[in-house]
Amino acid sequence: MQLSIIIINYNTFTLTCSCIQSIYDKLIDVDYEIVLVDNASVECDPMLFKQKFPGINLVVSPVNSGFTGGNNLGVDNAKGDYLLLLNSDTELINNAPKICLDHLLTHKEVGMTTCQLLYPDGRVQFNCRRFRTISWELLEVFPLYKLLPKAKREALMLHHYFDHQSFANCDWVWGAFMLFPKSIIQQLPKKKLSDDFFMYCEDTLWCWDFKQLGYQIHFLPQAKVMHVHKGSVSKDKWILIRTTSIRNHAQFMKKFYPDFRWYIFAAIYYTKQYGALWVTQIFK
Repeated sequence: MQLSIIIINYNTFTLTCSCIQSIYDKLIDVDYEIVLVDNASVECDPMLFKQKFPGINLVVSPVNSGFTGGNNLGVDNAKGDYLLLLNSDTELINNAPKICLDHLLTHKEVGMTTCQLLYPDGRVQFNCRRFRTISWELLEVFPLYKLLPKAKREALMLHHYFDHQSFANCDWVWGAFMLFPKSIIQQLPKKKLSDDFFMYCEDTLWCWDFKQLGYQIHFLPQAKVMHVHKGSVSKDKWILIRTTSIRNHAQFMKKFYPDFRWYIFAAIYYTKQYGALWVTQIFK
């Protein structure tokens, strides 16, 4: 088996079915399996997936182990030499897994590839990132980056400063689409995807682990996937999700700054993030 596509379902039956159908419609020239992990959903009987898609490998978890636990459960049940972690709220636009897999096969220095993510209306999502260092935060607070040439600015900042229309060697990418060799799992500190976070910021941590092993992470804009984004999240939980994400990211940065510099980073980061959140709520 060449590729195992791991999808986590938690009360997103319709979205997940659309995701799976897009794989059958768009993915060609790859020997693959779909490993669907149902994370203790209550929306419907998970066996409905098996009735609709008899060929999938359905793994029914008795508990909701979060995005991290669900993906690790999927990895344990995967037979492929390569793994694709794919969000349930995505749909392939083209043969994106094949494009990313071919890139991995011809670039041994690369440990992970990702695609261009698009909203349903065609707008680009900013899934290609740099780690939020003190320098990065200060460049955003005091926009000296505007003095840099466009190409230099995009390469230095990525995020929404990068148009996501060209190749990039990045620090971390969203967990909505991550393709990597299964063999790397055994090289990780815990022999599995790090489970420090139940969800939110776990993708940043996984990329950090890959880069600590010396691998590069490449963004390939020619591989395209539609991503509803927050399709599995109810709107009334948005504030809780945002604050959890902020807190987890600050905790993650203790790996980057294990000394006094973390306090400098945290002061800047918390002020920016909670200030933005406060302003957003006022204007709502």
